[in-house]
Amino acid sequence: MERQLHEFIADNWERISLSKEWLIYSEDDDDDAGVEYPCDAGFIDILARHRNGKDWLVIELKRNQANDDTIGQILRYMGWVKAEKAESDQNVQGLIIARDANQKLIYALNAAKDVALQLYEIEFRLCQAPESVARP
Repeated sequence: MERQLHEFIADNWERISLSKEWLIYSEDDDDDAGVEYPCDAGFIDILARHRNGKDWLVIELKRNQANDDTIGQILRYMGWVKAEKAESDQNVQGLIIARDANQKLIYALNAAKDVALQLYEIEFRLCQAPESVARP
């Protein structure tokens, strides 16, 4: 399920609210370089740049409930971006996207500067087939 969440967000980036301010990081030879971005700290689910060209956003996706271990993971990625990609006047922010979050994560987020949380919902609907193929 995490793979599908990952693919959905990357494939539909321009349709989600994050795209108003952020672009998925790209490199000269790879427009989608920021998707599962490899680094010395692991793989960043999505690495993005602000449209102003200055700030960085590290996105960590969790298919179900995120816990306080997720804070350590995203801070590790943010630290790598600060050390290896960002210039001294650039900010690095983190965003955890999860279906749910436990209370330990909420407490950790209260102390983790520059890390935010967004929750997602999944909606699945069946629609009627065209009459030409509908059967009783």
